Amino acid sequence: MNPLEALDVFKRRVVPAMRDRGALTVLLTCVRWIVGYVLGRLGLSEASKGSFTYEGRRVPYFRHNYHYTWLGERNAEVALAKELFEAHAGEKILEVGNVTHHYLDDVDHTVVDKYEVAPGVLNLDVVDIDLPEGSFDLVVAISTLEHVGLDEDVLDPAKPARAVDLLKSLVRPGGTLWVTHPVGYNPTLDADLRSGAIAFDSLKALRRSPSRNVWRQVDVDDVWDAAYDRFIFAAHGIVVAEWTRPLA
Repeated sequence: MNPLEALDVFKRRVVPAMRDRGALTVLLTCVRWIVGYVLGRLGLSEASKGSFTYEGRRVPYFRHNYHYTWLGERNAEVALAKELFEAHAGEKILEVGNVTHHYLDDVDHTVVDKYEVAPGVLNLDVVDIDLPEGSFDLVVAISTLEHVGLDEDVLDPAKPARAVDLLKSLVRPGGTLWVTHPVGYNPTLDADLRSGAIAFDSLKALRRSPSRNVWRQVDVDDVWDAAYDRFIFAAHGIVVAEWTRPLA
């Protein structure tokens, strides 16, 4: 990062955060982030070498240098996705958002991403995926749908619902749509998931410790007030949504 880029980041992120939270709070957040980064880089932090409980089992945190998983929700999300891929080995999988290829070496599945240009990635809008109905045993979206209709040139709060409907159509009978969603990033999508306007068979939740990037499973009703930290781009609550297409 050159000095001009650093100055731009300071203006866009640090100055608003100092205005909203106060200079001391921002300074302490930065210090905590740096300490967490160093400990995680050395593999010494709980968020990089520990585990969390999910559905009654212990799941090791996923540690990777790409985007420093030990500092955000990726340490839990990718850990769960890795388990899911292992359970569906040999089946047809679609991933919306080019996420796991950055972390997992043995991933070989179809990926759709509107923006990220990479080998094997289909650059399509999620609502424009033109693939045969019922093509996949598993469709996965990891912290991706919250950007749909929000971080785009045209704001469209209803777009995530259309995306979910299309993704459901791509799941074969008996197959699964599996989505992780960082609470607080897209309040409209939060509300649609909470009310059932965007329907899944189950919603499970993980909540981050206030001071450490470690996670515990909570009732989904206990996660909707979790804030998303736009200063360090980290969630404090994750919803794991799952839907299985009926056999008939």
